[in-house]
Amino acid sequence: MKTLDQLTNQEYRILALVAQGRRNAKIALELSISIRTVENHLYRIFDKLGVSSRTEAALYALQSGLFPRPELSGIAQDDQNNNRYSRSIS
Repeated sequence: MKTLDQLTNQEYRILALVAQGRRNAKIALELSISIRTVENHLYRIFDKLGVSSRTEAALYALQSGLFPRPELSGIAQDDQNNNRYSRSIS
């Protein structure tokens, strides 16, 4: 069975950033590598995990416990003014 253990440290970091929704250019900037290097790592990640897209890779990472799953209730919390869509600015 294919697991996250097969990934190198750099591939693991890139997968973590992909699972957070980061784009290749942002990943490259954050890790001080080229976009092409990010693409190469992603190709190897896809191959090692047996997936064919960054969406599948992100889902695999989430299902494998790379990140805790966010709790989604579908109900926004009301603020003090009973306006659940506003954001408080401090």
